[in-house]
Amino acid sequence: MEIKTSTFVKESRNLLYVQVYEKLKEDIEKGYLIKGEKLPSIRKSEKLFKVSKTSIEKAYEKLVDEGYIISKPQSGYFVDADKEQIKIRNEFREPAKIIEETIRFDFRSENIDVHMFDCRLWKKYIKEVLENYSEITTYGNAQGELTLRTALQQYAYSVRGVLCNVDDIIVGASFQSLLYILCGLLPHSLHVGMEEESYVQARKVFKDYDFKISNLTLYEDGVSIRELKEKKIRLLYINAGSQGKYHQPLSKQKKVELIQWAKETNSYIIEDDHNGELRYVSKVKSAMQGFDMGEHVFYIGSFSRLLLPSLRISYLVLTKEMSNIYKNVKDEYAPTSSKIEQLALARYMMDGHLERHVKRLTKKYEKKCRKMEVLMNRYFSDIPYILEEASLQFILDFKEMDIIRLTKSLKREQIACTITDNKKLMLSFAAIEEDCMEEGICLLSKIIKENIA
Repeated sequence: MEIKTSTFVKESRNLLYVQVYEKLKEDIEKGYLIKGEKLPSIRKSEKLFKVSKTSIEKAYEKLVDEGYIISKPQSGYFVDADKEQIKIRNEFREPAKIIEETIRFDFRSENIDVHMFDCRLWKKYIKEVLENYSEITTYGNAQGELTLRTALQQYAYSVRGVLCNVDDIIVGASFQSLLYILCGLLPHSLHVGMEEESYVQARKVFKDYDFKISNLTLYEDGVSIRELKEKKIRLLYINAGSQGKYHQPLSKQKKVELIQWAKETNSYIIEDDHNGELRYVSKVKSAMQGFDMGEHVFYIGSFSRLLLPSLRISYLVLTKEMSNIYKNVKDEYAPTSSKIEQLALARYMMDGHLERHVKRLTKKYEKKCRKMEVLMNRYFSDIPYILEEASLQFILDFKEMDIIRLTKSLKREQIACTITDNKKLMLSFAAIEEDCMEEGICLLSKIIKENIA
């Protein structure tokens, strides 16, 4: 049935065609006009709404564009939205409700002590880059800006003993994005070996490339060479700063053994060295890549815990072989990391700020680690734990725990931490303030004792 009358009243608040559009849309949404019902022709609508032909045409056009009505040649305009479609449209139009969770005690491993990063200094370098228009009007180099790769080459050699040329370095937004590039260069028949509790995002990449993955046993001194040979592993992923049963850095002897295994079996090693230079309990040791001379070890470094997690810059050092392969295909890739932030970081590093910053972090985190350890011994004396230095956290191992109940209790008390599926509790001291540490640990221990099954 075609509508023959309307309660439309002109107002001065909006354009006439918008008022007609809103009136018809409202009638459709409220069910006064149902799907399949015919609307008046443009000429009739002029008289019905007492507006110009142009206003009616524009209103109908907008309703057609948004899917409320449909135009049928030689027949006219018809309602084309049913109740379910209208409901979905209304849901999309409503702004998402952002509920910020209140956290009193933050023991999450992904956060850092924000007060340690000099944001004013970082703004200075960002401003310098933004004022140099000639540098920021292009997409940037997919391999990473040359100035940053030069700074990284010097820094990685000086601090971690990494041996490479600037052409061997790829800069990316994250460890995972770089790993995707690397796996695209590698033979797709590789058999990957990694510890069962290794980096989840690395495992995801290997699965996406359909690599065969074998979990390696957690021995006290790390990966077993015999197990690598027995399982015929050809690509070993290893976190150089946290491996083995006790999450300890690789020893020099183990590095030499692994490189020898890689040479004998013509295999590769991915050395994940995030925070490798940040040592506050153990001594800083050279990266395994430096022992290898660029033959079998891929080195990946990151600044997420040294600077800011939101500063998405990581770097990958290729072997000589893979560097040559990458050169032939690098034009097929696009940059994944902000050119502006790369140029700012290059300036920041070349002026010596990164090394000074790492020294300040080392002192700060050593102090927080010592205090946390005292509190752990005081409040968790009957629960075994280990320090994972590279991740700035203690790992508590619970034999029995009601995880669901514990999670609810922690949320109620506004305590944030990470609980793994195998009932291990990760407690980082990076973000929490020293003054709040004991209160948080005390409350946490009380909640945990109440929730142990």
